[in-house]
Amino acid sequence: MVNQILAEWTKLRTTASFWWTSGLAIVFGAFYGALLGWAAKMSNTPYVPITVIASVMLTTVVVLIVQQAMMVTTEYRFGIPATNFRIRPVRWQVGVAKLLLGAVLAAVVTLITLVVAFVLGDVMAPVAADWPSNPASRRALWALPVGVVLVTMFTQGVGWLVRNTAGTIVVALGMLLVVESVVGFIPRYGPDVVKFLPFNNLLAFMTNQPTQHWELQQSVAIFVVWAVVVWLAGMVALTRRDA
Repeated sequence: MVNQILAEWTKLRTTASFWWTSGLAIVFGAFYGALLGWAAKMSNTPYVPITVIASVMLTTVVVLIVQQAMMVTTEYRFGIPATNFRIRPVRWQVGVAKLLLGAVLAAVVTLITLVVAFVLGDVMAPVAADWPSNPASRRALWALPVGVVLVTMFTQGVGWLVRNTAGTIVVALGMLLVVESVVGFIPRYGPDVVKFLPFNNLLAFMTNQPTQHWELQQSVAIFVVWAVVVWLAGMVALTRRDA
């Protein structure tokens, strides 16, 4: 398994998409940190890290969905999985290696992005929030990496099912940005259904803002169930379908 993870890392670090998506997340984090700190200074209002956390969270989740989708599906464009599975016939090991590598890298990118955003926010703000000791900032330093690890599992599961980069991105971003909002407006059943959907619950956990239906632990548990089920379904598809 270690050799498989190293092989996946060798492939990933030689692709431009990994570096530009990681860099994009960090650049957006720097931008939001500096902008929100400067905005507080210009408007003479208190600077609070939660605004940075929410902005970085949503942008990073979107960028990492794209990154993880490409990590799983890009190889299908070039017929690489067929070669991989001849070398490593136990297919689920390839899926596990990609998940472990993708989860670690997503967490690291998110952590770096947050730190950059917090530092620039404190530098630009009229009164620094002292992010290393601020309770909201300190919680975000572990909650957001945990959240993107779960997003990685969900997105890679969709990727193994769809086997197409654009399709995977549409499904994952559609769930995040469109589906849950639309479902909530369905008469009678919408409000009962939407409280069990994944992303609103995950975002509530990441920002430490409980929903009207669940406590934070329950919200993250709902997303864990979604992520595990989707990823396991992807593993079933990976092992049973032709490469």
